[in-house]
Amino acid sequence: MANLQYHKIIDRLIYVLALAGIGLTLHIILWYGNSTSGTEDPLCTIGSNCLGVIANDPAPLGVPSAWWGLLFYAVIAISGVLIARDFGAWQRTLIKARASFVALGWGYSLFLVLLQAFTIDGWCLLCLYSFSTVTLITGLIFFQLFKRASSRTFKSKLRSENIFQGAFAVMLFGIILFDYSLLPEDQGDQISSTRETELVPSICTYDAGSVPYDNLEQIIMDYDPILGSKDAPILVMEFLDPNCNHCKTVHPNIKALIEEFPDSVKIVIKPVPIVGGPTYSLDEIAALYYANDHGVFEEMLDLVFEHQSPSTGLSVDRLADFLGDLGLDESDFRRAVSRREYANYTVQTRRFFEGMGLTGVPSIIINNRRISSASRSLSCMKMFVEQVISEL
Repeated sequence: MANLQYHKIIDRLIYVLALAGIGLTLHIILWYGNSTSGTEDPLCTIGSNCLGVIANDPAPLGVPSAWWGLLFYAVIAISGVLIARDFGAWQRTLIKARASFVALGWGYSLFLVLLQAFTIDGWCLLCLYSFSTVTLITGLIFFQLFKRASSRTFKSKLRSENIFQGAFAVMLFGIILFDYSLLPEDQGDQISSTRETELVPSICTYDAGSVPYDNLEQIIMDYDPILGSKDAPILVMEFLDPNCNHCKTVHPNIKALIEEFPDSVKIVIKPVPIVGGPTYSLDEIAALYYANDHGVFEEMLDLVFEHQSPSTGLSVDRLADFLGDLGLDESDFRRAVSRREYANYTVQTRRFFEGMGLTGVPSIIINNRRISSASRSLSCMKMFVEQVISEL
């Protein structure tokens, strides 16, 4: 039979872990409130791509996962305070409700970890810390259900719990203030600049598991959007999903290569559906190919990124409006979508993507090699291009 009573040690541990989770999620909100911030985060060590993963947040109902996490931990902490006060039958109801709520939270946290493993190219230490915290809370709560309740009386328990919970709440407040004091003074300038985003500026490497691709020019199709001179000697290939937040963050750095090396670099863009399920991106990719056929690919990609909706994708009506704003025939685009005129392009690109052993977006290839997820800053990509130029 499940134990639906308060247990001093276990409930105190759950409360402390919930406060730790509140501190962690507030840290993420403070340092990564904008997809271009967080570049000097002391908790996201070298080799971890916190910015990239957080920028690729699925954001259920349009709310960032960090805010959902903050709500989750706050509910657990508040429920711990209420459970310690012993409201009779309400206490047992709260314990059951908390167990169900934590199970749902753990399931979503596991989903985010799997998303990093199989879809997003990179790992976020902060997210893994949070998953570990949720897992510990879940384990404690379900262990509590089979643990004998504390024999201490309510009066002595209430007094000690007031002191314990208040002390740790004050400690959390101090830690949050200290964390806020560590924010760079120019954080606002970093947020306003996307072109100079430095994801992990101290590391510029090719992907450790990537081997050079032979004959990469052979997979450049006539329908592929190309930025820069088609005769430029250096090929940069970018696989992206228009629903990918991280692609939106990194793409300005890639475009900037054309300005830095106008005579040396050509960028081949290959849209591939991968984030949030293929159907969320198919219409957007069709709109990009349609725009490319009519010479307004860059303008359309900018609009799609600007109005990006990773959780649902953009509707055909919305995409048609964008194309209409660019001076194209909306009805013609709708007919092209209904006839699936660009479906073969998408299928072929997906085959290339999988055949090259790629699993996440953005995937960027320079000098026939895929660059690491920590090397997608403009400074790193400039370094790769300059290396190739020196070898020409």
